[in-house]
Amino acid sequence: MKKLFKFILIAVIALIGLGIIIGMLSGGDNNNQSASNNTAEPAAPAEPPMMVSATEIASDYDDNEVAADQKYKGKMLEVSGNVARIDSGVGDKAIVQLVGKNEFQTVSAQGNNDFTQYATTLKKGQDIVLVCKGDGEVIGSPQLKNCQPK
Repeated sequence: MKKLFKFILIAVIALIGLGIIIGMLSGGDNNNQSASNNTAEPAAPAEPPMMVSATEIASDYDDNEVAADQKYKGKMLEVSGNVARIDSGVGDKAIVQLVGKNEFQTVSAQGNNDFTQYATTLKKGQDIVLVCKGDGEVIGSPQLKNCQPK
C-alpha cells in the first residue's frame, strides 16, 4: 500500500510540474503573437464628437431608450446645456445635472478630478458645453461620463 501511495504522489507531482512547464511555454508564445498583432493594426482616426443638446438627449431617451442607446451610448458627444444643479457623488466627484426634457428629468455629467475642479466654478442656470461619452440611462436620467469642458 505504501508503494502505491508513493507512486501516485510522484505521478501527481510530475503532472503538476509538466502542467507548469507547458503553461509557461504557451504563455510566452501568446505574448509574442499579441505584440505583433498590436503593431500590425494602424490606429483609426478619431471621429469628431456628435453635437447635441442635453434637452435633445433627454427627449430621445424619454421617447425610446433602446434607440437613444444606439444613438448615444459609447459615442463621443459635444453636449450643450443649462446647469440645473451641481451634486457631489461617490468619492466627492462632481455630478453636473443639466436641464433635460422637464424639471424632473436631468442629464447627469461626470468626469475626473479636473472636471470636479471645473464644476466648482459653475452656477445654477449657467449655459455650458461639455465633451463627454454617452453612458446610457439610469432611472430615467441619461448619463454622460469622462466629461470635460470644451
